[in-house]
Amino acid sequence: MNKYLASINKKTQPAIIKKILLQAKELDTPIISDEGINLLIQLIKIGKVKKVLEIGSAIGYSAIMMALNGFVEVTTIEKDESAFIKAMENISEAKLDKKIKIIHGDALKVNVEGFYDLLFIDAAKAQYLKFLEKFKDNLNSGAIVVCDNLLFHGLVETPNVASGKRVKSLVMKIAKFNEKLISHPDFDTYIYEIGDGMSISIKK
Repeated sequence: MNKYLASINKKTQPAIIKKILLQAKELDTPIISDEGINLLIQLIKIGKVKKVLEIGSAIGYSAIMMALNGFVEVTTIEKDESAFIKAMENISEAKLDKKIKIIHGDALKVNVEGFYDLLFIDAAKAQYLKFLEKFKDNLNSGAIVVCDNLLFHGLVETPNVASGKRVKSLVMKIAKFNEKLISHPDFDTYIYEIGDGMSISIKK
């Protein structure tokens, strides 16, 4: 079924996207799944999103895809210097400098101004709750929050098979975040088996 959906949902991508996808493989840089980015783009269109805040730029793939497929302005934050430089290069090549503002820094130490219609969190998994709490006041009422990798390769459901203390600790932190997100008083949330597990929250 997944192969069928992948084939029927496949769309022609511009050259810059093909280049970035190849770049991600060569650099072994994790990026959002096809299912995940398609969901984000549909949410942007359905929700008539105008301003997006992204935590975790990586090499710029998701920010560029959102900017190419919606009438949105994206502010994206990336901590890793090499990823930040590569993302800047890709954004410039895509001619999206006016639609995408990229900030180099630790998102927990960076302050952003203004209000956003969508917050996309795809950075250090152990810090998800801190990211949410830090930036929730920058969200408009009814804003959408999307978090990626909440199933962590299925290990959240079966943490006993996780190998190594570091991975087990991370899996437990993600599971704890999932519980807190679902019960968060400021958001109405569901977690879906899309990509590696994605949540969609609506700010009350």
